[in-house]
Amino acid sequence: MPYSDTVFDRHVESLIGRMKPASVLDIGPGAGKYGRMIQSLRAEGVPIGHLAAIEIDNSYIEQFGLREIYDVIQLGDATTLPDVGPDASWDLVILGDVLEHFRKSRGVDLIDYLYYRTKYLLLLIPIDYVQGAWEGHHAEAHISTWIPEDFARYKARCVTSNAGSGCEIMLVLINGLQAKAETDLIFADADVEIA
Repeated sequence: MPYSDTVFDRHVESLIGRMKPASVLDIGPGAGKYGRMIQSLRAEGVPIGHLAAIEIDNSYIEQFGLREIYDVIQLGDATTLPDVGPDASWDLVILGDVLEHFRKSRGVDLIDYLYYRTKYLLLLIPIDYVQGAWEGHHAEAHISTWIPEDFARYKARCVTSNAGSGCEIMLVLINGLQAKAETDLIFADADVEIA
């Protein structure tokens, strides 16, 4: 579905506020939750630069007014980014309740591609939450499972929490290779409180 649990919302908003990213890519924005969050931070004076999104479902772009939320919204399949965007880079890439919709192999390829091209990757993933097509939207089906060990090679921080629905949600924080070790490794900072 185009909505996600709120269990990590205040932590995500706080992290984005600390990052002050010059460029953001929201992959699979659905109803635009993270775009709205960033617009709210901008309204509070947090300097956040270019806000882009890629959404696979054109009806969501219209239904949720994504053109009014994002500076740029592209219709497309994010798993094709490694094939078409070799020189792209972003300060922050958000995949909020998205990876479970991809074949595992394509999700791994996408994370590898993004790891080289970002300072920060922020992933939210429901664990073992079964979902088929939602209201006729086949791309909403969950077709892969993810666990913290899937992100060990990136030295990621993974935190899980039980959502109100009884589902467990995983927040994954990865410092991409564009992060400068002396200034940008906020996810490795022991003072960052997530849970």
